[in-house]
Amino acid sequence: MSFFRKIFSKNKVTNNENHKVQGLKEVYTEEYFKGRYTEQELSENDLLVDGSFKMLESFFIDNKIKPVIDQPVYHPLNIDQAVQEGMGFYEYCKQFDQDDKQIGLIITIAFSYFLVNEWDFKLFNDKTPEFPLRFMTLKYDRDGGVLSLYPFEYSLKVLNGEARFSDLFEKIKNNLGNIPSAKDILDNLKRDLNQE
Repeated sequence: MSFFRKIFSKNKVTNNENHKVQGLKEVYTEEYFKGRYTEQELSENDLLVDGSFKMLESFFIDNKIKPVIDQPVYHPLNIDQAVQEGMGFYEYCKQFDQDDKQIGLIITIAFSYFLVNEWDFKLFNDKTPEFPLRFMTLKYDRDGGVLSLYPFEYSLKVLNGEARFSDLFEKIKNNLGNIPSAKDILDNLKRDLNQE
């Protein structure tokens, strides 16, 4: 897994950056969005989705491990369990001559499918990502206020033991209703401008 460690050693986040208050990061037009992002449909019939599910199911069967959650196999707790228990999902996939990117993509697709089906996130390919590992993005739109996640980048952190999907799942679950709408953001900006 040194491949994963090399990737993340270049993009470390300092403690100071973690403590910044999140605010308005960017505003973009629909035309800009459509030019930059291409939506990717995820369905159970999709070959990549089906393959991801089958690899996870095979991992549990072959290693005689009972998943934390019976169904769905792609639940964040199950993905974390696969990564951490037994020989580990990474080593399991290596036995099938899968390369690092394929292994990362398997759990990325599984987690993305969960968020798409559970909370109506949408998966997009980014034609001009800010960083190479952010070529995929999950977006949740609440009346113009958008939450963005980078599932492939996060998956590599999970495979490196630096993060867990279940932690991100809980964080999203607890905060999804707190995303401000575009109107809320504009009202706050107007209020702040009037106070200056």
